[in-house]
Amino acid sequence: MSAARATPRRSSVAVAVSRPNWDEDTDWQSQAACRGADANLFFAPTHQETKEEKLAREAQAKSVCARCPVREQCLSFALATREPHGIWGGLNESERRHMLERRAG
Repeated sequence: MSAARATPRRSSVAVAVSRPNWDEDTDWQSQAACRGADANLFFAPTHQETKEEKLAREAQAKSVCARCPVREQCLSFALATREPHGIWGGLNESERRHMLERRAG
């Protein structure tokens, strides 16, 4: 498989969503507590996980976020880019969506 084919494609819905400028400062990422951590903690597995497994996985990820020096920047980035997956800044997808809804309402 070529590198071009291995690159995930955006859905037509994702392409239609207005995104902020990707040139924004992301230097904070080099200071993130999750850097080098197991990405499987922060993103749902490809297989079905039970509610208990999901809660345990997310709790582990959030414990990393709790001690992160750039947690605020991470959460701001995820909210600004409407990141649809994973734990960012200590919040999961649903928690971020609710935060955005509260801000809009």
